Order: sequence, then structure tokens, then C-alpha cells
Amino acid sequence: MNFSALSLLAFSWLPWWQSATPLDLPDVPAAKEQAAREAKPAVIIWYGSDWQPEVDKFCRDWQRQASKYDDHFVFGQFDDKTGLDGAVRKKALPIEHFNIPAIILLAQDGSYMSEFSGDALKKTVEEVMQQIAVLGKKAPRFAELVAKARSGKGAEAVAAAAEALSLLPIKDAMRQRELTTIIDKNDPGDVSGYRSQFCLDHLDMYSEINGLLNGGKTGELRGKDRNFDAAEAYVLRVLGNKVLNGTERRQQWLAGLAYIQRERILSTTTPDNRNLDALLTTLNDIIRLDPDSQYGRGARKFHHYWSPDTFNTVRSDYYTKGDQTLRFEKDWHINVTSSIDGAGTYTFSLEPVQNGRLTTRNFRLVVDGKVIATPGIDEKKDTKSVQFNVPDIPAGATVEVWLTAMCHDHWLESQGFIRMKKN
Repeated sequence: MNFSALSLLAFSWLPWWQSATPLDLPDVPAAKEQAAREAKPAVIIWYGSDWQPEVDKFCRDWQRQASKYDDHFVFGQFDDKTGLDGAVRKKALPIEHFNIPAIILLAQDGSYMSEFSGDALKKTVEEVMQQIAVLGKKAPRFAELVAKARSGKGAEAVAAAAEALSLLPIKDAMRQRELTTIIDKNDPGDVSGYRSQFCLDHLDMYSEINGLLNGGKTGELRGKDRNFDAAEAYVLRVLGNKVLNGTERRQQWLAGLAYIQRERILSTTTPDNRNLDALLTTLNDIIRLDPDSQYGRGARKFHHYWSPDTFNTVRSDYYTKGDQTLRFEKDWHINVTSSIDGAGTYTFSLEPVQNGRLTTRNFRLVVDGKVIATPGIDEKKDTKSVQFNVPDIPAGATVEVWLTAMCHDHWLESQGFIRMKKN
């Protein structure tokens, strides 16, 4: 207690933030005024919070860039140490960074164009500035198109806004609320296709799909009565539009199609009469476009869930985990080699420790990939414990128990123990 009190007294004269800015650059209003006066795009630097590591080095590096590129750009800084000032942020940056450093590019009219933060700033300062310089060359045309979109109406305004957005990386284009609102307002039926391209992010897309699936905004329809045909036709129309360019955007809408196909399967079929071809084809289309993007990784995971040719493996590790598709059966291959101690009768059991509802059936004893025994019970019955008559196993052989499982819970995990014990 004494040490804490003395510490507080010792530092009570310090402000809770660092009052001096490590950058010798004008603030945002002054930088924007200068950019408009000199007809140059502006590069605005936010160096992050005081406890951000290597703030001084970050600022020194960007101060050097400001001196190298001052013929082409006006450099400024956000100097509000609590984060980006609210009024400035609404005009210049449609996302909040708070403590994380960021570099923002503005056109000469003050319009937000792009931001670099997080992983983008892990590159060298020179590399980031080279990317900004490439975008900066588009700034005059961008500002011209923004003005045209603001003053235009109907198709003319939509075309100008869309052309302006097409000059930017898709992540920045979709943050342009003013321009996307112009498109949304002037082309609500998406005749141009630009609404799908720029105005609907991931959650917006699913909201529209669910509006169709559930029978409109009131959502009267549920389960098998939902309008799958209407929702699928909508997404296919979007995918057929030539302006939907860019891998990520196409993957997003293919993910929407896969969502509809999955819901149709779960709501209208049973495990015995499911045709998975369309869903698996859509997931493969996503993977082919870019297997390592967020959508590509998700599609690979769902393809594993749904493909009848894949299975989950448990290699007898402690605290292992496997993914089980909700309301869809998947085979599990469980390595029990270390539990086999000569020929005899063995009991294989699943002992749950939570109430997660998992149906398990169709048990098989397998040696080196070949089924050698079954427990002799109804393979369709939900079972948690079976017996196998195990013969002499050749040295070096791999022994597994294969079973078919289906999960019925939405959020709870089915946890427990897997045991193979000689009677």
C-alpha cells in the first residue's frame, strides 16, 4: 500500500497522455486546407497511443517520407491522443483505430480514399509509401468523380460513384458510405450491379438473403416453407453480373449461394436422401478462386464437413478436438492401437462429460484400413458402448474404431472420453 501511494504521488504531475507530438506536421484541418490549396492528395499519419511500441521510430521514418514526397503530397497528422477525433473521423476515416497506428490517404478535396494499418504497416515505410504513391496518382480523377456523383442524379450519379469506387481497393471502396449511399438511393433494384459490388458487405448480404428465405421482412416462413428458389435466383443473378469483379467479392456471393444450398438441404431432406453435388460444387468454386483467403479457408472447412469422402481423425492424443457438422453425419476414425494387448474381447465406449447431443452409430473395427469386425448390433441405433472380438494383430499394424456421428447442438460442444479396454 505504501509503495502504491508513493508511486501515485511521484507520477501525479504527469498527464495521463503524452502531450507533445513526436511528428512535426500540421493537424488534419490545416493539412486538408493546404491539400485543397495546392491541389495535392494528403497523407495523414496517426502514430498510435503512447504505449504503442517503437512510436519514436515510426514517427522518424514517416517524417523522412514526408520530406521525400512533399512535392506530391501534403502530410499531416492526427494529434488527438485519445484516438481519432470524432468530427474528423466521420469526415476522413469511416473506421476507428484508437491505439493502432494508421496512415490515411485523402484526395485533394478531402475525400477519404484508403487506409493502411495493422498488417499493412508491418512492411517497410518505403514499401507502404510506394503503394500510397500509386493510389495517389488516381486522386485527381477520384475527386472529379466524387463531385460528379454528388451533383448527378439517377444512372449518371451511379456510374460516377461506381467508377470512383473502382479506383480503390475493395476494402476501402466498401467503406465509402457517401458513394455507396448514392448508388443505393439511385439504383435500389441493382440494375447496374454496382449495389452488389460495393454497397452490401458480408452481413448486409446475408440479411438480404434471409429476407427472401424467410418470406420478406416479416419472416413468416420457416423451415421447408422458406422461399429457397427466390433467394437462389437472386444470388445467381448477382453472380451473373459482369461488374462483380474481384476475387473476394465473388467469393462472398458464392458463400451466400452455399448458405442457401445448405439451408435447403437441412430443411427439406434427410441423411438418407441428400444430394450434395450442388453445394460441394459451389464450395469448390470458392476454393479455386483463392484457397487461402478467409472465404477460401472457410469453404475448405465446410467442404470437409459435407463431403461424404472425408472423415475426422482422432490419433489418441490428450485433449484432442474434431469438428462435427451440425445435423449432418460424418465418419470418425479413432486410433486405438495403443489399447490393444493381445487377442480378446474389448469394450469401446464414449463417455460424455457435457450434455452435448451427439448421435453415434455404425461402429467398425479396422486394421490397416480394412474392416475386420463389427459389434453385431443394429448399426442404425444410437449407441455409446460396443464390444469387439479382436484377433491377434500383426506387429506394426494400425488398429482403429470407425463410427458415424451426428451433432444436434448449435453451440455446446460434446466433450468426453474415448476408451478401448480389454475385458
